[in-house]
Amino acid sequence: MRRLFLFSLMQIILFVFLRDTDAQTYQLRGSLREWVKVFTQSPAELDIVETRLKLELLSTISDNTSFKVKSYTIYEAISRQRKWNLQEAFIDYYTDFVDVRFGRQVIAWGKADELNPTDILNPQDLTNLSELKSIRKIGLVDLKTDWRFLDFNLEAIWKIEYEDMKFPPLDSRWAFFTVPGLEELPEPEYPQNRIKDTEWAFKVSRTISLFDLSISYFDGWDNIATPVLTFNPVSQQMQLDKLKNFRTKMVGADFAGSVSSFGLWTEAAYFITEKNDDPLVKNPYLQYVIGADYTFENGIKINLQYFQEVNKEKSDEEIISKLGIGIPLQQAATFRLEKSFGEIEEHSVEVFGIYDIKDNGLMFQPQLTLSPADAFEVEFGVILYYGEEESIFGRFEKNDQVYLTGTYSF
Repeated sequence: MRRLFLFSLMQIILFVFLRDTDAQTYQLRGSLREWVKVFTQSPAELDIVETRLKLELLSTISDNTSFKVKSYTIYEAISRQRKWNLQEAFIDYYTDFVDVRFGRQVIAWGKADELNPTDILNPQDLTNLSELKSIRKIGLVDLKTDWRFLDFNLEAIWKIEYEDMKFPPLDSRWAFFTVPGLEELPEPEYPQNRIKDTEWAFKVSRTISLFDLSISYFDGWDNIATPVLTFNPVSQQMQLDKLKNFRTKMVGADFAGSVSSFGLWTEAAYFITEKNDDPLVKNPYLQYVIGADYTFENGIKINLQYFQEVNKEKSDEEIISKLGIGIPLQQAATFRLEKSFGEIEEHSVEVFGIYDIKDNGLMFQPQLTLSPADAFEVEFGVILYYGEEESIFGRFEKNDQVYLTGTYSF
């Protein structure tokens, strides 16, 4: 149990030891968050009672070298478990033409809000869908380089480590799907430890006038495993044999900018699967998001998006997309309303929602954030679910919640 806190303690010791050497070189920062979530419907019970300590150690070693380490130490009061997550630990090297980053890192691609088809380089931990996306992402060991030439930037990534998406247990209230006779999924068959089985990604970006544009390419593995079923002659039924990952390529593009008082963005990804007449694999498919935002004179900001997945065959809609936005949606709209208030606009109210157009489902989340003192925030919110049985949100119709968080940042 003590080793879960060891790395966090090492960060603090290193900071204290080095702070007198060069106060500008080393910086320790982080936050302490208390989070309570309660189901409002029967059986009304606690969902989450969590203490989360985030620590980030940053250092500028020299004029062209730096490193960063970010970890989370979590205590879950209901299960009385302590967990430690080293999300990032990398070193940077800078030159006039290229920047190099090596180590465990989180890489964000895409311009859309929450639903990002091209943001596939880090799988997510979806066991708690209401968690911040930046926390849900699983850090992986990569070699990333940024090359600058003329007005372009080329981002080249070699993914050395592989990991799958993490889903809630099959017997939990948050299960995305069920498998008859199973309470827990087996471990998937991971790609072999060979150079040719590692993953590669490239992105070229440029700013033209008021718009940021980029095109991207990915050659790697699905981050959601495909279930392989076999016939059991004893039970005379199909049963889960194994979970298998398939190779997929992605070609993506996005742009974001502003016209007058409107912010505009588009993001799209085309996934090239290796189907080979395998009924478990989808034909190539397309995902795209179109969005816009506008801020009114009274300070209210509205953000609207439309998302759709386009499949080659109607039958492909029955196969879950193994890359892309992660959440099993085919056609959806998102909306976000924000308004800050207070003397220095230190407080805010926000309403966020996702509407499943195809299967008629809704996730609705209003939230009030108050900052009664510097570096301290309190959030109170409600999460409501509604939908038909076919909708992912319809599965959670009895999981409406209220939550309270308190966060101190340092």
